[in-house]
Amino acid sequence: MTEQAAPGRLAPDVRFYLPAEALRPLVTSYYAVDAPGPLADFAHPEWGNLRFLLRGDIRFGSPTGDDMAPPPAPAMIFGPTDRTRRLDSQGGTMIGVGLTPLGWLGLIAKDASKAANAISPLDNELGVVGEEIRERLIAARNDAAIVEILDALLTERKPTAIRHHDAVIRVQQALMAGKVDQVADLAEAVDMEQRTLHRLCSTVFGFSPVRLLRRQRFLRTLAKVRDVLDQPIGKLIDSQYYDQAHFNRDFKAFMGMTPMAYFSSPRELIRRAAEGRNALLGAPVQGLHKP
Repeated sequence: MTEQAAPGRLAPDVRFYLPAEALRPLVTSYYAVDAPGPLADFAHPEWGNLRFLLRGDIRFGSPTGDDMAPPPAPAMIFGPTDRTRRLDSQGGTMIGVGLTPLGWLGLIAKDASKAANAISPLDNELGVVGEEIRERLIAARNDAAIVEILDALLTERKPTAIRHHDAVIRVQQALMAGKVDQVADLAEAVDMEQRTLHRLCSTVFGFSPVRLLRRQRFLRTLAKVRDVLDQPIGKLIDSQYYDQAHFNRDFKAFMGMTPMAYFSSPRELIRRAAEGRNALLGAPVQGLHKP
C-alpha cells in the first residue's frame, strides 16, 4: 500500500533509530516526528514512552476529540496504554523514547499501574530535569546528535541490576508468543503463582494479566490487517478470536471506533510510523516489540 498525504498537505515524517546495544533490553527505539502542518491521528495501545516536544504544538484526548488538551509539560512521561489516544497538531517536532516493560522498571522505577493511560511531566526521573534534556535535544545539530545525547543520558542512568529482571523477560516473551489466552496458562508458562503474576504485571506492565492477554491478541491482529485491507479481515484475525464479530468488539473497546471507521481515516502519521518501526524493529507497533 502506497502512503499518500491528503491533497495539498505535506506528509509527516517519522524516523526511527536503535539505541546503543547495552540499552536495547530497556529501549525499543528512539524516534523523531516532524509534522509540517495540521494532522490528526490515533495511537495504538503501547508500552511506556518518553516524549519531548521541541517545537510547535500537540494535543491529546479521547477518540471523539471532545476533550483535547495540551500535555502537562513539553517533556513528558507517557504510561503504558490499553486504549487509543487521539492526537492533534498544527505542526511541530517531537522526539520519543520507547520503553520496554523492563525499561520502565529500570529507568522510571514507578508503579506502572498508577501511570497507565496517563501523561505526566518528566521531572528528574532520569537524573536530569526533563526540561534540561529537552533543551539539549533542541540544540542538537541533527538526528545523530540526538541519538548520541539520549544514549549517553540513559547509559549513565541505567541501573546495574534490575529487580525481577528474569521474571519480567519471561512474562513479556510469553505475551509476545501469543500461545496462551488464559491467565492460568500464562502463569504456568512463566512458572509463577497467579497472585505473583498479577502483582508483577500490574506493577511493571501497567495492567492485569487478563487485560494484557486481550491487548496483545488485539495488537497481533491489528498488525496483520493494517496493510492488507484488500483481504477479508475474517481470514486474518488471531486464532484466539472466536470470529470477526469478536474481533470487532475488541477493536471498538481498544480503539473507540469500528474497524471501518478507523481504516477509513487518513492515519498519515501512524501508518508511516508503522512502516518505519517495522523496517527497523520487525514490529509495526511498539506493543509487539520482542525482548
